[in-house]
Amino acid sequence: MTALAEKTQGTKISISSLPATAETAADAVMLDLECTIKQIGFTAGQKSDIDITTLCSTETENINGLPAPAEVSLSGNFYRNPAQDALRTAYDNDETYAFKVVFPSGNGFSFISEVRQHTWTSETSGVVAATFSLRLKGKPVSIAAPVSP
Repeated sequence: MTALAEKTQGTKISISSLPATAETAADAVMLDLECTIKQIGFTAGQKSDIDITTLCSTETENINGLPAPAEVSLSGNFYRNPAQDALRTAYDNDETYAFKVVFPSGNGFSFISEVRQHTWTSETSGVVAATFSLRLKGKPVSIAAPVSP
């Protein structure tokens, strides 16, 4: 038996060219980011605990509160192209954009997000690096690989 895993090389990452909502995302023109991005990370929003402990409790009691929004981090090479320019514009105009991440298998996710932060760094030994921090609005939607007949 072989290992089960999603491969990363060949992953497609895209951003809508203009602001988008959940209702307009399907019709959005998407711009390719993958040739500038080296790493993408997703962190689901952590639920805050609500302490419901009372004086008669024999131990600490908690229930889950509302979850914080999920976060996505995009890291790679800084580059001026329409896709990365859309990321920087999204930061400047505080509007939400549509994003898609599709792995080589065809599985992936789409989501609506705002760009919370963008940074770039430059060192003498390499190229200029860029990182973009995204805050999801709503939950990501799963994209399933097409089933072969």
